[in-house]
Amino acid sequence: MNSVLVPGKKLCSIHRAANSALSQHIQATHDAVDAHRSQKDIINITVECQESDVITDSGSEKYKALFHGLLYRPTTRELSVEGPERDTKAEAIKDSDVMGKAYELEGELGLKRVAQRLERKVWSKQEIVGAVDSSFESLLLDPLAKTGTKQEKLIPPGEGWTRFNDEMLWNARSEVYFVQIGSQMGKYLMKDTRSKQFQEVNSPHSPLDISVSVRVGGANLVRRGTKLERTVLLAELPKIARLAMKFPLSFLDSPASAFALFQGLRSAEAADWCAKNFHTRLLPALASKIHNWETRELQDVLERVIKELDSELLKGPIALSGCSAIIALLLGDRLVVSGVGQVRAVLLFADGSVRQLLAGTHDFLAAGERERVEEACGIIRNGLVHRTLDGMDAAERILRARSCFEVLDLEAGGPVDEKQVRSAYRRLALRVHPDKRSEAVDVEAYTKAFAQLDAAKDAAEAILAIDGEACRELYKVLRADVHTREGAAELLGVDKAATTDTEQVAEEAEKAARWQIKRLEKLETAAAKEHGLAKAMCNEAVETLRRPCSAEALPRQEALLRVGLPTSRAIGVRDLRLPSKIVEMSPESASWHVPTTGQGCRLALLAGATAAIPSQRLATLAQGLPKQPKAAALRWCGEAEAVAASVGAVCVCFEPKKRQSEPASASGLPTKRHRSAGATSTVQQAGSVFLRHLLFRHQQLRTPDPAARREGTARNLGEAEAAALSALQSLLAAPTVFGKLCREKSDCQTANQPGNMTGHLGWVGRGEQETSFEEAAFALEPNEFSDLVSTTRG
Repeated sequence: MNSVLVPGKKLCSIHRAANSALSQHIQATHDAVDAHRSQKDIINITVECQESDVITDSGSEKYKALFHGLLYRPTTRELSVEGPERDTKAEAIKDSDVMGKAYELEGELGLKRVAQRLERKVWSKQEIVGAVDSSFESLLLDPLAKTGTKQEKLIPPGEGWTRFNDEMLWNARSEVYFVQIGSQMGKYLMKDTRSKQFQEVNSPHSPLDISVSVRVGGANLVRRGTKLERTVLLAELPKIARLAMKFPLSFLDSPASAFALFQGLRSAEAADWCAKNFHTRLLPALASKIHNWETRELQDVLERVIKELDSELLKGPIALSGCSAIIALLLGDRLVVSGVGQVRAVLLFADGSVRQLLAGTHDFLAAGERERVEEACGIIRNGLVHRTLDGMDAAERILRARSCFEVLDLEAGGPVDEKQVRSAYRRLALRVHPDKRSEAVDVEAYTKAFAQLDAAKDAAEAILAIDGEACRELYKVLRADVHTREGAAELLGVDKAATTDTEQVAEEAEKAARWQIKRLEKLETAAAKEHGLAKAMCNEAVETLRRPCSAEALPRQEALLRVGLPTSRAIGVRDLRLPSKIVEMSPESASWHVPTTGQGCRLALLAGATAAIPSQRLATLAQGLPKQPKAAALRWCGEAEAVAASVGAVCVCFEPKKRQSEPASASGLPTKRHRSAGATSTVQQAGSVFLRHLLFRHQQLRTPDPAARREGTARNLGEAEAAALSALQSLLAAPTVFGKLCREKSDCQTANQPGNMTGHLGWVGRGEQETSFEEAAFALEPNEFSDLVSTTRG
């Protein structure tokens, strides 16, 4: 009997509890892999007849079921399993049917277990003519279980399981339990958050290995001042999770990668903090679920990561710093992008077409966004958003005032009586009345300002009439600068000294804030707007005093209060978000499926000035650099507006994996050959690559290099990268000029070698060079130029 088995739908079984763990896991793997691979396991089940030396009543012929398979999962291999010798052909055919069903249901493990049990099985006539399902079920159940002997414990797929009790394992991060033995053997359980009772859940996700290769590079260009951008490039999330976080990620499709670009606002501190803590929020979030992730869930994960980074940043000493952020997550062929602020994600295709995947809301000059900012009393001046600003005319100051007292610009201490309020009103009315202004001014703005002045006078008089003392307390709170330590301490009457141990002063501030708010209770109804703002400002003063800060850092941090923001959405910048939401922190996200066929594509992650580059211009600049993402990102940075002091970009290249058509070396890697025409032949060494290179050193390098022929003329990394990019573009245009270019430009001693040996490093094996250099070298195809690579040498 010959047959070909293709894994299909799982059969129903009365013993589902005994086999569901393995069967669901293996079946899911079979279905998923078959959907992504053209090869299917080829299974051949035959019944062999052979002569026996022992002659019985049934004759001398013996029959045996033979299972032979060519398996492609997880690697190509052969599998052969024999059944027991039988006296009749019908028994052997029965064996073959059961072995086929065992493989179909539980794969190799189930096949071998059933084959062992068939050695002890004697088929009855009823079983031979009966259904295969009932025969298989009797074999699947361990006969020892009937006698009360201890059952074998099932082992769930994946890593991260720990012992919960004698019967169950527990995946702590996902809070999923697996029952190894007992009446619920093979089931996955979770506790209901309300009832605290166990409920059955689906089997874990069977990871897919998608045929997509990923290359990524990040670039930064500093024109003035300090570097504001930070990039995070995590090519292998499971590896990072194991090394940095000490836990596995066993249930993610591969490739599993994450990339992030943070652009500092006001300073680089917020961007630097987010870059260093990004993986500590993302990896635990991905480990919290061992089942299949829906695309919308992945978008929620990235948005939650951004919100968590923001929440922690607002509590720390650098809360006044801020950043824009864009994050990309690749799981298998699913790409998810999320960002906040002045950011963009653009897809660039091989045919020159482009698609904008995400554009963060940030433009405060857009109609709807401008109205929101101005309603929150934000000040827009010279392309920046401010909370306070000197030099405003009377109308603009009134329109951006947060309270009636601020509109009237009353003397220190607050209003004593209605006469003082009217006096302040008359003084300002002469300056902002529309009829008193020249035609050159914005009449509409002055009309609004005069109306607001009228309303402020009425509100102040009403508050004063209720309780003069409470009115002056309200004035004191609303005029306080609660974002400076001195202003917050003065309002609440606590010590203003900067300290990193703020527990005691925060406790005192909380008590003072509660007392201050209680003194304003009389005004809660009559002056709801002012009372609500005062309450929020008291609480914000407490948070200002709670944030740790050293005496040396405090002046530098509070100096950021005077720096405007070029975006209306951002992480951090607490003074522009609380108590008034001038700037918002609202992440946006999008998703896309990476093609597994064709010529591949590129993803541009942009922030700040690079986000303003037109999409088609991005594609033009990246032409000719299909496998050099860092070089492409560097070209984008160079295209950004010259007024930008610091710019950054990330380029990710997606390409369908190709089968190796050339012989592989002993290590399984393709052989690399000399990359210049007319090269001298060299003897191939297994597990190594033969390389030529150009080295560009710069003056910021601190490690002496005995192999360098000179120190180089570049003053910093940026200049060295610019020189390397220029050389790469020349080589891509004319590869034969390598020798000449190497002798002129390279700072390595290999540039002094004669003829075609110029720039030769020779055969380079794994472990001989720095990780970044090694990864770039072993990713090369023969006769291919690498991307720009940064090492301790240059």
